[in-house]
Amino acid sequence: MKNKNVLGGILASIAALMGIVGHIVLFLRWYRIGMGAESAEPGCEILLKYIHPLLADFGIFAGVLFAVSAYGFFTKKNWAFFLSVVAIVLALLASWFINVPYMAADLPPVYFPLFWPYLLLYFLLLKAVGKISWGQTLLGLLTGVAYIFCWMNGVSSTSRIITHGDPIFVLVQRLHWAAMIGWAVVTVGIIIKPKDWMRTLGLIAATTELVVGIPLAVATAAQLGRFSLFALGPIACFVLLVLLLWPKLWQRWTGASD
Repeated sequence: MKNKNVLGGILASIAALMGIVGHIVLFLRWYRIGMGAESAEPGCEILLKYIHPLLADFGIFAGVLFAVSAYGFFTKKNWAFFLSVVAIVLALLASWFINVPYMAADLPPVYFPLFWPYLLLYFLLLKAVGKISWGQTLLGLLTGVAYIFCWMNGVSSTSRIITHGDPIFVLVQRLHWAAMIGWAVVTVGIIIKPKDWMRTLGLIAATTELVVGIPLAVATAAQLGRFSLFALGPIACFVLLVLLLWPKLWQRWTGASD
């Protein structure tokens, strides 16, 4: 246990520095460049102007949570691992999504140097520190992917409402957030202490995103004349829906109790 606390404290300290210093440096270096870029995707300029600062806030706050969890690990507090899991879920979102509008504006995905190390830290924290099973680790990663994609659809719908005002975006925007919150709860819950009600919540989140995401993906693909990134959320949720509808698989991967 002592070695796990020391390793957890070291990993959380590294993650804290990445989140706080990394997001401050990258934001100050790239924010004005992003705002001034011309984008091929409708609404990306809004994402680069307004969502970029929000995600930087998320990333810095995740760094703060990691710093506190590092203190918790070094002082052998029971809450340290839980706080580090919340931090890594927030950090992965903060370092992933803003790369999408940057690439759409023909700019480099400047936050990937944070995202990929955070993904490695996810596995190290869960396997080496938390001793979480591979089933929980991989299922938590899948639900985390769905959480990020639902966030993407909610944010992108908001930017399209501002730029286009199409009724389809107005109709579905809020339900993407609802699905995102559901997946966030399920992701943390699967890792910390799986319960059977989390499977039910996952079924609700997956079905919600399929209902509102499929029409949106079809409509935007028709507008753009190509594959729409709005389809990523429904695809991820469909895969998870199939997995969650298989009760024995859920029990085998998570060992969840009622």
